Amino acid sequence: CPKEFCQGMLLGLVFLQSELSNLKRIMSEQCRTQWLNSDDPSEEGDVESILQLMKTFPGQVCKNPIGIEAMTTRGISAHYTGDTYLSYDVAFGFACINEKQKSKQCEDYQVILTCPSDFCQGKFSWTRWFDEDDPTDKGDYETLLQLQMLYPTEVCTQPVAIEAMTLSVVGLTMTQYDATQGFACVNTGGKRCQDYKVRFTCPLTFCTG
Repeated sequence: CPKEFCQGMLLGLVFLQSELSNLKRIMSEQCRTQWLNSDDPSEEGDVESILQLMKTFPGQVCKNPIGIEAMTTRGISAHYTGDTYLSYDVAFGFACINEKQKSKQCEDYQVILTCPSDFCQGKFSWTRWFDEDDPTDKGDYETLLQLQMLYPTEVCTQPVAIEAMTLSVVGLTMTQYDATQGFACVNTGGKRCQDYKVRFTCPLTFCTG
C-alpha cells in the first residue's frame, strides 16, 4: 500500500489509544452512587427525587449531583422505554407520571447519580481486582455473591460501584452500574466474551476495618 495509507493507519491507532486512555481517566475520576430506588410505581407514578433519595440513603447521596441516569429495574435505559418524563435532571431528580403515558402506567425506575469528586474522598475505597471465572460457552461471570463467598474479608456486602476490565492488552475499562449483582458478559450472536476482572468500591470503614 502507499506510504500515506500506513501513516494514516498509524495516526488512527495513536488517536484510538489516546481516546481509550482519556476514557479510563474520566471513569476513574467519576464519583458515582449505587443504583438507587426509593419509590415504586404508584397511582400517580414513579418519583426518584434527590431530596427523597437523601432521606432514604443517608450519607450515600450528595445534595448537589452533577449527573443523573435512570434505568428500569428490568435493566432498560430510560431513553428506550417510550415513557414521557416530568423531570429528568440533577436539580429535582427523576419523575414519571402515569397519566402522561400512553399506557397510563410508568415503569419502575432506579437512578444513579454522579457526584462531585470530593463527595467520595475519604468515604470509599476500591478493592483489589478479582478474576474468578473464565469465558465459557455462555460467557464470563464475576458475581458479587460468588466473590463474597470466596473472599468474605475483601468484598463488602453492599458495594457502591463496580468496575470491569478485560485482561487483554488493550484493557478497555467498562463501568458496570449494577454493583448489587456483579458483572456478567453473555455470549450472543456468535460473539464470545473476553476474560474480565472486576473490582468494587466499598465504604472506607470496611477497607480499613
